[in-house]
Amino acid sequence: MTFATRPLRVLCFGEAATFAHVARPYCLAKALDKRAFEVHFACDARYAYVHDDPAVRYHEIHSKSAQAFLDAIETGAALYSKRELIGYTEEDLALIRHVEPDVVVGDFRHSLSVATRLAGVPYVALINAYWSTGVDDPVLPVPEIRGLNMSRLPFVPRLMPLMGRIVLAFQARALDGARRHFGLPPFASCRAGWTFGDRVGYYDSPSLVPLAALPAGHAYLGPVSWSPAVGLPDWWTSLDEGRPVVYVSLGSSGDVSLTDRIVDGLLGAGLQVVTTSGGRYLPAPREGLYTASFLPGAEIARRADLVISNGGSPTGYQALGEGTPVIGIPTNMDQLLAMRYIERYGAGLTVRPVRVRRGELPAIVARILADPAYAARAREVAGAFAQMDPFTAFPALLREAVEAHGANSAQAAGAAVPRAAMPAAATAH
Repeated sequence: MTFATRPLRVLCFGEAATFAHVARPYCLAKALDKRAFEVHFACDARYAYVHDDPAVRYHEIHSKSAQAFLDAIETGAALYSKRELIGYTEEDLALIRHVEPDVVVGDFRHSLSVATRLAGVPYVALINAYWSTGVDDPVLPVPEIRGLNMSRLPFVPRLMPLMGRIVLAFQARALDGARRHFGLPPFASCRAGWTFGDRVGYYDSPSLVPLAALPAGHAYLGPVSWSPAVGLPDWWTSLDEGRPVVYVSLGSSGDVSLTDRIVDGLLGAGLQVVTTSGGRYLPAPREGLYTASFLPGAEIARRADLVISNGGSPTGYQALGEGTPVIGIPTNMDQLLAMRYIERYGAGLTVRPVRVRRGELPAIVARILADPAYAARAREVAGAFAQMDPFTAFPALLREAVEAHGANSAQAAGAAVPRAAMPAAATAH
């Protein structure tokens, strides 16, 4: 049966290392036309609550714990071990065998660059453009490492061209080791491995994150934002229209130990503060502070005069999409890279955690609120985002991947794994 007479079967994987890597692909999967696509979605049980559409078939897979992932980030350790990625690959192969998809999609599930080659299935990788091999500035920012204030050392930025290459080579070792284990060649670089696919979609706009060269088969989809299905809180109408509102959301991977310091500083400056916990830490009630575990992010960002986030693209882009400038307090390289481009565009500022601890944040907030250029640049980004439609671009990318894989199947890396050699199927629900 051809795709013209049956829906294209899509299997999407979200890697639950952080919430965004589950929420973004789920939003895209959920939006697919169910008359044209049979949609399956796989993620770890801890984020299964995002699955709210019975037309999308859910499958449970394993991801390393969020805390173990954050510990690796904060200490400069490898994000994954070779053994972990071999285990991921075996689990991925089992689910691919069970579902028999026409195309596989993954967000930060690096093992799919192995599993899809072994299974002979086309693969679409979803990632931010600042990880592309075509990036206009390949030098990494000075990293945030727990217990080391590297950003204060004047000589470290000069070392980053070399240090960055060493860091990326170190992070690539586990994936290359897993590929060798299964008889596949290593990638030319970490960036090449993380952005591998028959097609690759970027969650960015080309005006915000331009590339020196767009690799073949890669395309900008545009930002994809998730908001919980909750209404506006009772206190919404209590917000004073005459005083600025700052929305604080550190997400699933921000440093929540900074929350009280952030909130106290903003309240002390006479600002209204809205904050969410996302199931993590929620500060104690106090005058001028409005809290909830979850809030409709887009509406809150639209009402706010400024958004303070962990610097990552999900909350940052949600704010910019509403024309609201951003302060990012990053603790990992992905967040640092996202803020590099937001700051370069003039729509926000990066504030290192050490500066928050030193009490510098209120003055920086006052600077942004007093300078209309930040809001003007944020509105420009919002205009660019509005011109993009990821929910139309994504299904087109899926079909392109299937067509490209079919045309190049004779040259695909590795041989298809015999079904008898694949592990048992993963649990489906």
